[in-house]
Amino acid sequence: MKDVKATIIRIIAEYLDKDEQEIKGESSFSEIGLDSLDIMELVMQMQEELDCKIELSQEITTIDALCELIGKGNEDKASA
Repeated sequence: MKDVKATIIRIIAEYLDKDEQEIKGESSFSEIGLDSLDIMELVMQMQEELDCKIELSQEITTIDALCELIGKGNEDKASA
């Protein structure tokens, strides 16, 4: 599987027209300039590129938390 965190950071950096080094995993989505509509649009792109289903909740507020969610979803898929 692709490096999930690197892929997410690349997608967000391209969307915001920022350098990937400016995007930190521990930063909240709002800190890096994303609102809920931006996040929904980005999630659709991430699902396509990472070949996974992402179900966001209010607790998922950082890239690190999103990576953990995607990792957990892939573990569930593998054990099914």
